[in-house]
Amino acid sequence: MNIQMNTASNTMGELQKKIDLIGNNIANVNTTGYKRQEASFSDALVQSIEKQVGPQNEVGRNTPFGLRIGAGAILSQTATRNEQGSIRQTDRPLDFMIQGESAYFRIASEDNTFFTKDGSFQVQPVPNSNQVSLVTANGDAVLAANNQPIVFDADYKDIQLNGNGTLEISYQDPTKQPTEIQLGIAQINRTDSLEKIGGNRFQLTGTEAEQLANGNLQFIDLSQQRDGTIGVKQGALEMSNVELADEMTELISTQRLFQSQGRAISYADDMMGLVNTIKG
Repeated sequence: MNIQMNTASNTMGELQKKIDLIGNNIANVNTTGYKRQEASFSDALVQSIEKQVGPQNEVGRNTPFGLRIGAGAILSQTATRNEQGSIRQTDRPLDFMIQGESAYFRIASEDNTFFTKDGSFQVQPVPNSNQVSLVTANGDAVLAANNQPIVFDADYKDIQLNGNGTLEISYQDPTKQPTEIQLGIAQINRTDSLEKIGGNRFQLTGTEAEQLANGNLQFIDLSQQRDGTIGVKQGALEMSNVELADEMTELISTQRLFQSQGRAISYADDMMGLVNTIKG
């Protein structure tokens, strides 16, 4: 295989990864709380050939000596864009939206803590009890500010979310004292440190104690917020931040690049066939 075919085939493989990434963004255009991903490319290994047969003939040359032969492009980085998505009003009592690009709901599954922007919660009975727990659509427990799952009596009547992040649960029996629970909200100061793990969930590398110590992770008490950069809203959801028109434009552009690399392989094959004919 000659250099041109090798370079083009390598680039086509990496462009296919970007097409898959764009396709995933488009598929999640209506997914609650989804954050789009972007691909970045860099040059693959470059071979430099520097055999100057006549240095005296290179006087006045402005370009570097030798010949540099590339091996195509590689997908160097996949970045998650954390811009706030659009608001969809649902008026459903268990739909919560968190405002602020760096703010996330804290959830737990199998003794592991995760973070999510998807606030479409529901209640689930607690086995062998007369209580229910607040969970995500995947069944993960929603955590309170005390790092414990949010649990309350099953005979609840209404759930209200206050602006300070407090859930106020009233009951069918008017003489029963309402339950107040503070939502567990985290602020991630370096959102590029979040890793997608599926199911609209993110996790941080390292332990929670390490992230708290280095200042990347903070637990937020909305009652102490003064600047209003982080807030919660009931009866609304944050939708995906994918712009369909932008993704389709990027898809068309990437497909054209993919096709150009395919044509490069075809041209190289035609040239090899021509060379074989001349030799014959």
